[in-house]
Amino acid sequence: MHVYRLSSALALTALVAAAACSDNTSPALTAFYANMTGDQVVPAVTSTATGQATINNFSGSAPPAVKVTYTGLTPTHITINTGQGTANGAALADVCGGTAAACGASGATYNAVMIGTNTAQALYNTMKGTNGGTYILVITAAHATGEIRGSIVYTPATTS
Repeated sequence: MHVYRLSSALALTALVAAAACSDNTSPALTAFYANMTGDQVVPAVTSTATGQATINNFSGSAPPAVKVTYTGLTPTHITINTGQGTANGAALADVCGGTAAACGASGATYNAVMIGTNTAQALYNTMKGTNGGTYILVITAAHATGEIRGSIVYTPATTS
C-alpha cells in the first residue's frame, strides 16, 4: 500500500514538472530582445554606441516593460517601430521620451506608452507574428532619426 502511494506521488510530481517545462510559449514566459548598433539605423549611422533591449513576460494584456542598456550615448527618445531590415516604419510605442517618462540611465526599465490607437495586444501580436518585423530605435540629440537600432526578436523563455 505504501509503495503504491509513493509511486503515485512520484508520478504526479513528474507529470506536474513535465507540464511546467513543456509550455515554453505561455504569455508569462515570453521574451523579446534586440541588439542595437548604428549600422542598423536607416540610413546607417557611424557610432560606437551599442545597446540591448529586453521585453520579458509581455502577454499583450498591458503595455510592455522594456529594459534598455546602452553604452556611448545619451538617449532623448526610445521607440518601438514597425519595419524590417532596411525599412523604416511607424512608431507603435514610446519606451521613454515622447509621451512616456523621460529617458534615464542605462539599465533602466520603462513602461512603454502606446501611440495613437495602437493597443498592447496589437503590439504583442505584431512583435511575435513578424519576428524581426519590429525594431527598437534610440534617438539622441546628435542623431534625431536614431543613433542605434535593433530588430526585436521573439524567443520563448524556458524555465527548466
